[in-house]
Amino acid sequence: MLYLHKQNAKIGNNKSRGGRLLIILSMSLTTRLARTVFMVRKGECMTKAVDFYHNGLGLSVLRHSDEWAELSCGRSFTLNLRAVTNESQLSVGYSPLISFEVSDMDTVIAKCVQMGAHLDGPIQYPAHGKVAAMRSPDGHMIGLYEPSV
Repeated sequence: MLYLHKQNAKIGNNKSRGGRLLIILSMSLTTRLARTVFMVRKGECMTKAVDFYHNGLGLSVLRHSDEWAELSCGRSFTLNLRAVTNESQLSVGYSPLISFEVSDMDTVIAKCVQMGAHLDGPIQYPAHGKVAAMRSPDGHMIGLYEPSV
């Protein structure tokens, strides 16, 4: 919904609130996040990255070559890995952050740490569940979320 406000407007059957005209436009958004691409170092790092996201986080491997990999995170989203050699393409930081919902955070963290990942700070325990930030073996920041039961 898009809300437009206009001061002191008087137009037909539109909703007026306190001297303001509230025009409500309903917009159908067809944009959705379908994939994200992480850059990984060409060579052995591609194999390790695919192994981490497949065996550590349980994503399904759709395609895997020396240059490109696609992993499924459900029916409507894929995580893509692209092998690169240019150092500027390998810069990683705190953005983007992709968060994965897990059913057993302790088990997932233990498995991921064994595969070369590390926690970036302590696990948080807000009222809605557990939240953790983790660096993947290739340096990307990922989030883990386990909803409370």
